[in-house]
Amino acid sequence: MRFTQKLTIAGLVSGTALLALTSTSFSTELTFWHHTYPPARDFIEKKAAEFTKLHPDITINLHDDPHGDYEVKLLAAIAAGNPPDIVNVLDYLFPLYAGRNILAEVDNAAFGVDSTEALNELYQPQALSGLTINGKVYGVPEEFNTLALFINKAHLEEAGLDAEADAPKTWEELFALAEKLTTEDGSRLGFNWVWNLDPYWYAQQYWPILKQYGCDVIGEDGKAAINSDACVAAFTETWKVLIDKKIGGPSMATVNPVNALQDFSEGRQSMAIAGIWAPPLFSDAVKEQYVVAPLPQLDPENPATLLNSYALAVTAGSKNKKEAFEFLNFLTSDSDGYLEATGYVTGRKGWNETEAAKNTRGAQVFAEGQKHGSFVWRSETWTQEGNAIKSAIEQFAQGVPVKEALDQAASQIDSVRNR
Repeated sequence: MRFTQKLTIAGLVSGTALLALTSTSFSTELTFWHHTYPPARDFIEKKAAEFTKLHPDITINLHDDPHGDYEVKLLAAIAAGNPPDIVNVLDYLFPLYAGRNILAEVDNAAFGVDSTEALNELYQPQALSGLTINGKVYGVPEEFNTLALFINKAHLEEAGLDAEADAPKTWEELFALAEKLTTEDGSRLGFNWVWNLDPYWYAQQYWPILKQYGCDVIGEDGKAAINSDACVAAFTETWKVLIDKKIGGPSMATVNPVNALQDFSEGRQSMAIAGIWAPPLFSDAVKEQYVVAPLPQLDPENPATLLNSYALAVTAGSKNKKEAFEFLNFLTSDSDGYLEATGYVTGRKGWNETEAAKNTRGAQVFAEGQKHGSFVWRSETWTQEGNAIKSAIEQFAQGVPVKEALDQAASQIDSVRNR
């Protein structure tokens, strides 16, 4: 009896140990690196818990850093041989990352399709184009963005204006209205650019203007063209005019890499340019007041704006590519959930017809804007080139002539591209 009991207990212990060993051996932990955006973190953690409930052998560990630090830390981790499974990558970095074999090509089967063409059919036109290198798709949008003008309705009402009827359609109208709304004591700005952040924040703002003015960063000959007459005019008549009128500029901006629109978010600025993702970080008072209008244009009859994607990808070094792509499909297919919780448009086809879109102010403005946008120029040395233009903008904000600052940027860009 005792002998039998000992064998039974021993068998149970061995079985338990075997189960534990089996469970440990076959469990998968996905590491997911993302830029810091609190609403997105909350939503991803919620969806990760749902995914783990469906797949108990898979857990997702989320890590985030502010945008300016994120890419630096990510490249350092990859260089050290410790790549995360899933990464959050801005579209302009895809040529560099794909060229260095950092990213894995998207697993179509994880998205329930059998070809790149079928994968594209899941998305809005152009949504995957900024993430496609030499015909291969290396990521999917978490955000498929364009820009619009956010207006504080209460501020315009104080000036006897209607935010929808009197929304500026051109840059000239925007700056005239901004001057009218700016208070003498500087406690409120009518409008300002986002200053003193990374080069892509600058590019998001100037790219639509460059396209409207016919300004190319790189000419057809492969050389920098950012100092052309068209480019000088573009910056002089938009960015520089705020400085000249003394109604904007870096010294008047609050710098916050987590909420770049803090001045508008807290009611200290009447108008701001942003994406559909912006409102979740607005104060309650501003959430009640904001109106969304189309992005101002040089010629409203021929609109041009930005397309950008803060995308999700799987690293080439991941040992869990299949599971990682399956989670990305599970996560990004919830278009309603993403839009409602974070303000993100995942780019899935028909996003603007969902219930969440119908309940989102400005959704149709953004949907229309997506038809007129383009991605920023493509280059494996984009960061260095973008930094050269950022430096030029900051120079002419301090009084350096626009042409002189852009000449210097062009020289720096050519130097980088010729290495």
